[in-house]
Amino acid sequence: MLRQAARAATRGTIEHGRPLDARRVSIARAAAWVRTRSARWWLCALLSTVGIVEAVQLAFAFFGDRSLIFYGYDFPAFYAAAHMVADGSGHLIYDVEAVGRRELEIVGAPVGGTGVLAYFNPPFFALLLAPLSLVSIDRAFQLWTLFNLALLAASVLMLRALTPELSRKARWTLILAFVTLVPITYGLAHGQFSLILLTSWSGAYLLLRRNHDAWAGAALAPLLIKPELLIVVAIYVAWKRRWAVFATLAPITVAAVLVSLWVAGLASAIDYPAYLMDSTQWHGAGVTSRLMFDWNGIVAMAWDAPASRLRLALVAVLSIATVVLAARAWRGGFDARSGRFELQWLTLTIATILVDPHFYLQDTIMLALPAFAFLNAVERDQRRRIVLVMVLGWMLLALGTFPNEHLRVNLVGLYLLGCFAFLLWWPRMAPETRFARVAA
Repeated sequence: MLRQAARAATRGTIEHGRPLDARRVSIARAAAWVRTRSARWWLCALLSTVGIVEAVQLAFAFFGDRSLIFYGYDFPAFYAAAHMVADGSGHLIYDVEAVGRRELEIVGAPVGGTGVLAYFNPPFFALLLAPLSLVSIDRAFQLWTLFNLALLAASVLMLRALTPELSRKARWTLILAFVTLVPITYGLAHGQFSLILLTSWSGAYLLLRRNHDAWAGAALAPLLIKPELLIVVAIYVAWKRRWAVFATLAPITVAAVLVSLWVAGLASAIDYPAYLMDSTQWHGAGVTSRLMFDWNGIVAMAWDAPASRLRLALVAVLSIATVVLAARAWRGGFDARSGRFELQWLTLTIATILVDPHFYLQDTIMLALPAFAFLNAVERDQRRRIVLVMVLGWMLLALGTFPNEHLRVNLVGLYLLGCFAFLLWWPRMAPETRFARVAA
């Protein structure tokens, strides 16, 4: 059956007048295998197994048992910062020793792999989390998890809205693949805020596609929790002259800055950008450069010189080059009704990840919904290529952080680079049927 499917795919390649080479034959055979019944059963079994394992791990974390959590929680850093803001010590949230003492006091034991987890987010986020300090850390973690599960449900609804051209079976397969992605349960089990970033990013995309620019600016505002994520998207919005986005995003940003000044004091707030950049080179306090999936992590994989100014300069040069190359995909007018916008937003997403100097496994979930939207937008006969790339990414993410930390091979970072090149090359791969029309 597999051989027949491969022959049929190969014949289709010849009939359409394309040259038959080894690369195309390999793609045809891989795509043919994906369409077989045995491949679907293997994929369903793999998805189910991963989903069950991750659900069990999350359940253990939710009820306060760390026995299945290898890397330890990240939540104590947020909870400690919330406590410090609540009792008037907001000016100390970037003092690693002070945060470590508060974490030890709260948890009763060293946290993280090095005994302390530093706080890396703006002061206003600690203020938003301050109400959680009214309850114990275990109960606060449970409430935080329930909030993030609600965001996960909202993301599933957005996934359905992003894929109107796909069949019901294909959409349910994507939903199953989405909820079993390691970054989701990894982030939930560690108390991270990645689902806030996902809903913010995807909500802004949906609103821009429907020409609700001012609301899109409001949707982007939660990214201020991790402010470096706004750099590339701000360039894109300005490139497309969608000024109404800034009409809402700019005032919210000013308000967040003023609140941060009030919470942490002028000195701490001013030092925050330098503190954040310096922390990307640490080896401890919750930071390991080679576990990052951006340019910083890719360079750290090959060049372990944390104090090197030359390494920082190289990351900066590579980041600028990434934005310049991404701009190639942004050329032309803003057309939210065509698949070109999906290509631009997916390229923008990967560029944002690569440029961010502090990007970990749990945050890669930002890539999922833009990838599904792009799959929905391309022509039907081109989707098998996208599916193959997505399946590869799903499998690499399932490996988690193991290869990066122990084998010093940044597989996910290199995969993102490959996807970036793939998207830049995409218009040449399918010049005649580049994009499908998608209703807004």
